[in-house]
Amino acid sequence: MPFSRLFALLVFLGVVPIYIASFFGWAVYVFIIYNALLAALLIVDFMITPGAKAFEVTRVCDEKFSLGIENHILIKVRNRSAYKVLFLVRDDIPPYLKLCRNFSIISARPFAESEGGYSIIPEKRGEFKFGNIYLKCSGVLKLCSKTLEYDQRRSYKVYPNLRDLRKYSIAAISKSHFLYGTKKAKGYGIGSEFESLREYNDGDDYRKINWMATARAGKFIVNNYEPEKNQQIFIMLDSSRVMNSEINYIKKLDYSINASFLLAEIATKKGDNTGLIVFDNEVRRFIKPGKGSSHFNLIAENLYNVEENLVTADYKGALMYLNKNQMRRSLLCIFTELFNVEEASLLVSSLKSVAKNHVPLIITIKDMRLYEIMKDDIKNTNDVFVKAAAMKLIQERERIQKLFFDSGIACLDVPPDKLSIELVNKYLNMKSMMQI
Repeated sequence: MPFSRLFALLVFLGVVPIYIASFFGWAVYVFIIYNALLAALLIVDFMITPGAKAFEVTRVCDEKFSLGIENHILIKVRNRSAYKVLFLVRDDIPPYLKLCRNFSIISARPFAESEGGYSIIPEKRGEFKFGNIYLKCSGVLKLCSKTLEYDQRRSYKVYPNLRDLRKYSIAAISKSHFLYGTKKAKGYGIGSEFESLREYNDGDDYRKINWMATARAGKFIVNNYEPEKNQQIFIMLDSSRVMNSEINYIKKLDYSINASFLLAEIATKKGDNTGLIVFDNEVRRFIKPGKGSSHFNLIAENLYNVEENLVTADYKGALMYLNKNQMRRSLLCIFTELFNVEEASLLVSSLKSVAKNHVPLIITIKDMRLYEIMKDDIKNTNDVFVKAAAMKLIQERERIQKLFFDSGIACLDVPPDKLSIELVNKYLNMKSMMQI
C-alpha cells in the first residue's frame, strides 16, 4: 500500500507528542496510539479512494502521426465516483517517438470528464504500438496513492509531414500554379481541354477566338482551355543505398517520400492518374495508375513504411518492369541520387532504350552544405582538403546535370526544403505546356 508524502510527514511529526509524553512516562502508549491511528486512517483512505473501475480512460489522437513535427495526444478520464481525484498520467510510448511535452496532471471532478495531454515528435516512419495507460492518483485523504492501469494498446502509423502537405496542397490547386517569387505565371489559354469562354485580352492567341460567340456578344470572345486531365503520372522511388544519406538528420528517402505524397495528392486533385513503383536492385512495390481519394490512400499506405536497402539500384530492371505493366505514355518522376557521371550514363541509357515512350523527370536532392563549405575561409590544411572535396563533388554534380540536359531529359536538383514545391511546380508546368 504506497503512502504519500503527507503520510510520511505525519509519521515524522509523531516524534513531537511522543517526546512530550516521555516527560510523563506515557511515551510508549502515545507511540502505539498515534501510529495505530495513522495506520487506521491510511487503510480508510485506501478503501474509500476509487479504484480502476471507477474511471474510464481513453487516448485521443490522429490516426496518423506526422514525421518530424509535434503531434498532440489527449488523455480523457471520465470519473464515475463521488470524489475529486488528482492523477499523474503516464503513457507507454514506443521507441522513435520523442516526448517533447511532459505528461500532464489531470484533476478529475466527480461524475465528470476531464482531460490532459502530452506531445511527441516521431523520428521515424512506420507503424508503432502504444502500450497501456497508467494513472497514479492520490487518496481522498491524501495519505495513500494508487497506480491504475488501463488497456489502451493500439498501433499508430507515422506518415510524412501531412500538415505541411495540406498547406502546400491548398496553394498548389489554385487555378494556375504556384507563384515564383512575386510574379504569377499567366495560365489563360494554356492546355488542350475546353474550360470556358471569356473576353479577349491583349496578348491572347487570335487562333483561340470563338467567332460564333464573338458575333453574338458584339465583342471578341476567346476559348479558355485547361490542361488535359486523365494523364498518367508515375512515381518511381529509389530505395537503394544512395537514398540513405542524410541532410539535417533526415534521410533523402524521407524527403523524397514527402514530395511523393504531395505530388500524388496534387495529381489526384488535378484529375490525373497516379501510379507508384518502389525499387532498388528489384521492384519492391508496384501500384497501377488510378485516381480518387481511395487510390491516393492506397499509395499512402505503400509509401509511409518504405525502408532503404543497402544495395545498388537496378534502373534498367525497374524500367523494364514498368514497361511490362504500364504501356500508356506516362510522366516518370524518378527520385534517386547519382554520385558520378557513370551512374547517370547508365540511367540515361536505360531511359532511352527501355522507357523511350515515356517522359522522364529525374529528381535529386542538393546538399547545400557543399556550397557553404565553398564559401568558408581556409584556416588550416584540413580546410584545403575539405574544400577541394566539396568542389569535386559539386563539379561532378554539374556534369551529371549537363548530361541530362544534353540527352533531353528533364531534371530537378534542388535543396530539400524546396523539393516539394519545385516538384509540383515542374509537374504543373509540364502539364500546362502539354509535355506529358
